Amino acid sequence: MESAMKRILRIALCAFVLPCTGGFAFNLLHFADTPLQYMTSEDKRIFYEAAATALDSSADGQATSWENPATGARGELLPRASFERDGRACRELQIENSARGRNNRLVLTVCKQQDGDWKVEPQ
Repeated sequence: MESAMKRILRIALCAFVLPCTGGFAFNLLHFADTPLQYMTSEDKRIFYEAAATALDSSADGQATSWENPATGARGELLPRASFERDGRACRELQIENSARGRNNRLVLTVCKQQDGDWKVEPQ
């Protein structure tokens, strides 16, 4: 069974740095020089755990912050809206991250799959 952190890792990598295979892809030029590329593995672990908490437990409008004091990397995840799409629970998630002087803000729509995995959806 895949851990929640690995599922979130797949979502984040899909959203920030890798082309997705589920019928759509992001233009990688838009994600060049983003904070995720400058995060340490510990930064990413903290970020992914915060994303899992935000998606699974936070109310709409309730921000979940994360920070790695060792590196200064930090961010905030804000579920902006919850809704249903094709019988699946979905959320609009605003992600703001900062690492090594790089900052970005992104809003994604993610929907929970039958296996409990959150998947980035085209907007």
